[in-house]
Amino acid sequence: MAVSVKGAISLLARSPTALFPIALGLAGLGSAIIIAAQTLDILFAYSIGSGLLIAAAFVLLADIVLYFTKFVRARQAVSEDFSIATRANLLAPGFMAAMLIGGAWSETSSLGWIVWLMASIGHLALLFKFVGRWLVKEFAPADINPTWFLPAAGIMTSALSWPQHGPIEFPLFLLSVGAILWLMLLPIIFRRLVFEPAMAPGLRPTLFILGAPFGLLAGGLHTIVPFIHPEVTFALLSVGGFLVLVISFQLRFLIQAGVCLSWWAATFPISVISAGFFQLHNFETSATLYAAVLFLTLAGFTTIIAVLATIRTAWCTCANTISETEHQIKAMMGNPSDSSNL
Repeated sequence: MAVSVKGAISLLARSPTALFPIALGLAGLGSAIIIAAQTLDILFAYSIGSGLLIAAAFVLLADIVLYFTKFVRARQAVSEDFSIATRANLLAPGFMAAMLIGGAWSETSSLGWIVWLMASIGHLALLFKFVGRWLVKEFAPADINPTWFLPAAGIMTSALSWPQHGPIEFPLFLLSVGAILWLMLLPIIFRRLVFEPAMAPGLRPTLFILGAPFGLLAGGLHTIVPFIHPEVTFALLSVGGFLVLVISFQLRFLIQAGVCLSWWAATFPISVISAGFFQLHNFETSATLYAAVLFLTLAGFTTIIAVLATIRTAWCTCANTISETEHQIKAMMGNPSDSSNL
């Protein structure tokens, strides 16, 4: 087997924005496990959560390098990503993952706060661009799906992961903007889901994103306004958890998606709801603990599916690229059977 420079560049040019939710899924699950470990005082679970955050950081760094290479060597492909709503929306999880990682690491290093701040500003800049495009461009109903919540409601991740450093007005501003944009998009998304044709199978796991804003708002309020009544965050988490469970019971509908990368879109929403219930365990009854464990288990299950999908996708992509490269090499060597490839 052989891989040429041209083949490698071709592979990089096809690097999808769907790689960014991988880092977010790992970071969300890692953060939820850390909160669970702190709540239940389980030391080995804390190590697992920290390991997942480190893995998320490496994945995010690899995603950034790949996409920057794509920007340098295949700008037309990047322009195409921005022109398609769903592809463009999947850039937001990269910033969200960086916020979670930076917020978690800020307890031990000032670099964590810098990462959180840069990710928050970057997400805000992305949101400026997207909201402006929503106002001036006409979209078809088929273009609308739950991934629209990622740039809009996803910016509330900044408040949820705030390192308690710097003026509180900035994360509070982002929490307010995210909450308002989420409430504006919510009826639009639901109308599309109810009154338009069903989503394509490959996008169906993204339905779990519907529950994420409830968890993000609850977590953001818990961080920014720690004296808020627990009943408020419990109500938000309950609605988000209800939506996640409703979607989970649509087994036949979800199974049609198969083992695909979009399952990474399910891990973070479920994890953030689980983390919220774990944080409430000190204020509410044991029912919150049962709910937290249930959703953490579900998040782990979706992560297993997503990891399998990632392995399969990586293998198939690399195998196809190697095969194409070998055909090119044979053609360059004058193999008659491959002369058509010249």
